[in-house]
Amino acid sequence: MNKDALLATLIGFGIGLLIMGLLLVGPNLSKSLPHIALPNISLPKFAKRPSTAPSPTPTIPQSLTIDSPLPDSIELENSVLVSGSASPGSVVVIQGLLDETAVTPTDDGKFAGEVLLKEGVNELIITMHKVDEATSQSVSVYYTQEEF
Repeated sequence: MNKDALLATLIGFGIGLLIMGLLLVGPNLSKSLPHIALPNISLPKFAKRPSTAPSPTPTIPQSLTIDSPLPDSIELENSVLVSGSASPGSVVVIQGLLDETAVTPTDDGKFAGEVLLKEGVNELIITMHKVDEATSQSVSVYYTQEEF
């Protein structure tokens, strides 16, 4: 065996003996040492102060739904009935290319109004107005006099 291999073996054996001795004698050795206790540190608990700001009142979202006419529908008459639902107490304005109609929804939120159409594409804008707020939706309707 060469010298380097013998030296490495002896060093490894010595380190192994040292570790084994600490494992066997260590628990008994720790009992004879003075006991060191760490001080208990307690932090003061901070109580939450009640908020003085008033809690916000929940707002009912405004809803506007168009039931009729369907988007991109073809109408054979020169007028169309626009119906849907909106927040009760609001005013719904139905704007066509030729005229506009203002209606108020019923207690259950249903509304209906009629506007005139011109030949071709008509974009109808339905706007719900309620207490300084407005919500709009639009729907396109095609009017033709031709029979299918």
